[in-house]
Amino acid sequence: MKRNILEEIVAANRDILELKKKGMPFKVLESFAAEAPERASFVEAFRGPGIHVIAELKKASPSKGMIREDLNVPVLAKSLKDAGAAALSVLTEPFFFKGGLENLRIASETVSIPLLRKDFIFDTYQILEAKANGASAILLIAAMLDAGEFERLLDFAHQYGLAVLGEAHTESELEVASTADLVGVNARDLKTFSTSLERSAELIAKLKSCGKPVIAESAVRTHEDILMLQNAGASGFLIGETLMRAADPGAKLKELLQCS
Repeated sequence: MKRNILEEIVAANRDILELKKKGMPFKVLESFAAEAPERASFVEAFRGPGIHVIAELKKASPSKGMIREDLNVPVLAKSLKDAGAAALSVLTEPFFFKGGLENLRIASETVSIPLLRKDFIFDTYQILEAKANGASAILLIAAMLDAGEFERLLDFAHQYGLAVLGEAHTESELEVASTADLVGVNARDLKTFSTSLERSAELIAKLKSCGKPVIAESAVRTHEDILMLQNAGASGFLIGETLMRAADPGAKLKELLQCS
C-alpha cells in the first residue's frame, strides 16, 4: 500500500490537539481570539497589478527533510517584507514541518503585512489558535475535508474575521476549495508530494472567471515560472522552499520579483 503522507500528518495532529484542548479549554482560547487585534486584509493583498508573493517561513517538509535549520523568524519576516512580499505564510505544523504557533506569533509582532497560518486544519480550535496568535487568514485543504466540513470551518473562520485560502490539487477539489475567499492551486500532490507546474497552470486557467484571487502554490523556482502561472490567471504565488534554501531569502525574493 502506498504511503499517504496527508493521512499521517492529520492523524498525528489529531492526537496532539486533544492534549492541547485539555491544557487550554476552548472557552479560554475563544476569549483570547476575541480580543486579538485585526490584521491587514489578506484578500486585498492580491488585488491590483504586479506580482504578489506569499513568502513562506518553513523549516522542513516531509518530502525534502530539513530545509532551513536556523529559522530566525523576526529577521526573515522583516527581510521578506522589505523585499516586497505581499504576505507571509507561517508553517505551524510541528511534526512533519517542524513549525509552531510561536513562529506565527513572533511574525505578527514583527511585521504588519497579512499572515497566513499554514497548517492542516480540521477543527475549530485550530482556527481560534490562528486568530489568537496573529493570523489574517487560514488554509483549508479540500483533499482532507469533505464539503460539509470545509463549509463549517470556513463559516467559523469568518466569525473571527479570518480570510480563508481554499486549497485544491485536482479539478474535483476545485468545487469545494472555490467556496473560500481565495483559491489556492497546489502543484504538490499532498498524498505523494510529487509536483507539476503544468498541471497547476491548467487548473488555474479554469478559475479565470471565478472572481476571486487565485494563488499558485508550491514548486515556483524562477521568475519565468511566475510569469507562466500569471499568464494562466494566478493572482499570487506562495513560495517557500526556494526562498528558505537561499542564503539571503530577501535577495532571492527580489530576484524572483525582478527587483533591482
